[in-house]
Amino acid sequence: MHLPRFMRRVNRAFTNPVLGTIAWALPPLAIVGHVGRKSGRRYRTPVVAFPTKTGFVIPMTYGRDVDWARNLVKRRGGEIMRLGRRFTLRNPRIVGTAAAYPHLPIGMRSALRMADFPGYVLADVPTADTSSTASGAAGRRRR
Repeated sequence: MHLPRFMRRVNRAFTNPVLGTIAWALPPLAIVGHVGRKSGRRYRTPVVAFPTKTGFVIPMTYGRDVDWARNLVKRRGGEIMRLGRRFTLRNPRIVGTAAAYPHLPIGMRSALRMADFPGYVLADVPTADTSSTASGAAGRRRR
């Protein structure tokens, strides 16, 4: 079940600007920073993102052809801001539920499987940043 196409326009015009001001502080929401494939323009898009041992997994609620995911894949990376921390994303890839499942939080797996999203973005965080995302320790600060 992904959200209807017209909701993309509604969210782009109304919801995203509002969520963009607070999503970085409200888990599981986060802000993905990406650069347009053609325009080269910088964008910030609110998403749901879960930390993994090596980076983040992001459900694709609107389908596999969303701009933010295509931009991340084309540019081979971007950034994500979650809980006030900024992380560099590397090696983003669009995967199906089976590949994303082991990376999802145990408590959310059945609900996300039932939601039947068309795909997920898996992205790695470089080793220097991984210590703050590994095993749900996103709130810890590096010293």
